[in-house]
Amino acid sequence: MSQELSFKTAVCTEYERLLITCHNALELWRNRREEISASHSVSKQAAGELLRLQAAYAKAYSRVEKHNDFCELCRFVSKIGGRNNATISIPVLAHKRIN
Repeated sequence: MSQELSFKTAVCTEYERLLITCHNALELWRNRREEISASHSVSKQAAGELLRLQAAYAKAYSRVEKHNDFCELCRFVSKIGGRNNATISIPVLAHKRIN
């Protein structure tokens, strides 16, 4: 049974899409890392796969972080909310770990 992940960003659908993509990349990397670790088989191929998954997550995370620099709507919402943009994505991604 799969649980659908949903973020309510209130305003920017692009930010929400980027955040979901980032979360999915993190989960994919984390799950595969756990599978490989549990199998106690660290081949060169598995190491390469983990590096590719880690890079995909880093790229997705970077897109989330950079989005605010280019999105007037997100900058406006962050400004009126008095938020530090660098910390917006951390609690949202942590929400999945808690539930």
